[in-house]
Amino acid sequence: MPRSKLTFIAIACWTILLAAVCIKPLFAPTSGTVFITYLKAGEEFSAGRPLYNVIHPFTDNYRYPPIVAVGFVPFTLLPPGFGSVVWRLIGVAGFLTGLAAWARHLRPEVSVPVLFLLALPLSVGSLSNAQANTHVAGLMLWGSVLACRGNWFSAALLVAAATMFKGYPIALGGLLALLAPVRFGLPLILGVAAGFALPYAFQSPEYITTQYQLLFDNLGNDDRSSRPLFAGYQDFHMLLRVFGINIPRNDYAYVQAATGLAAAGLILWLRFRGMSRSDAALNALAIGLCWMCVFNPAIEASTYILMAPLMAFELVPARRPLWVKLAAYSGGGLFLLSVIVFAFPHAIHQPVIALGVLPMGAALIAIATIARTVMSRPALATPATTAEPPLRQAA
Repeated sequence: MPRSKLTFIAIACWTILLAAVCIKPLFAPTSGTVFITYLKAGEEFSAGRPLYNVIHPFTDNYRYPPIVAVGFVPFTLLPPGFGSVVWRLIGVAGFLTGLAAWARHLRPEVSVPVLFLLALPLSVGSLSNAQANTHVAGLMLWGSVLACRGNWFSAALLVAAATMFKGYPIALGGLLALLAPVRFGLPLILGVAAGFALPYAFQSPEYITTQYQLLFDNLGNDDRSSRPLFAGYQDFHMLLRVFGINIPRNDYAYVQAATGLAAAGLILWLRFRGMSRSDAALNALAIGLCWMCVFNPAIEASTYILMAPLMAFELVPARRPLWVKLAAYSGGGLFLLSVIVFAFPHAIHQPVIALGVLPMGAALIAIATIARTVMSRPALATPATTAEPPLRQAA
């Protein structure tokens, strides 16, 4: 198919999706969205009222750090429906531009319109309910791209911002810090520290300190491992439960730590093998997303937009062993199934989701991604890069 036609189809499909998710809040701003929860947190912060354990009409319990509430204060000046549209458009802009930039660096021969089309199904959930996952994905994509370009300071600030939203992007920060401990690691630490400290500039120290205490209490008590399978976190722990293997959450933390260390070891192995620091930065995102989407301690159905870049990337035809292709296509098929069944009522989609469709799809895509990364051949050194040893620290 001609590239111009693919581009037109991709633009049309994303335009239709954006129209569908942006028109609704203009007429029903409180229906089926978490944006009202974010917006209410901005209002409560401005008034110096508690952010946590207070449920307002049309809201869920707020679970983010106070700095996120600070960021939503400007949205309180807009009509809720219009603010919700602006919030979604900001997320889509960061996500799609980041996906295009990341793909062009990692595999320039891959058609960006095709990637946009393949990434669309897993993006529906987060865009529909205005989750922050779209924004987090965009921040991490651009963080990886900027690290690839050698802009370590800017990359660190973007990853720090993503960490303030969800926490688990710090895993990507850890992998990138292995490549540039000083130029990336130090700004990352400073960025996260600034994110925790900045709220004190906008409210009394007593108020902010109390909010942090409530936040950490909420995080410590947020254990969904005993909930019905369709209502718990959609991670590898849930997949084990599907197969009748019940591991206490405290013990399962060792599995998460071990797999995180394995991801770090893979990045170091790629560098020892001769992969350039810039290529390793791009692959750090891929490996980090694999961990986040399989072993992340707080992944929900809408969080799987994080897997959209990997799924799109792995479904593009390429020379790979048959078993790798089967893993990628099977994972993509399970994700497509999940998108379809979520369009049906709870009585239909909940039993399907309880089968472990989402974590199984993520695991299969992760297998394909890691296999591609391990089997990739380092690019031949150019005169500009031959002077750089594989593991020389970026200072």
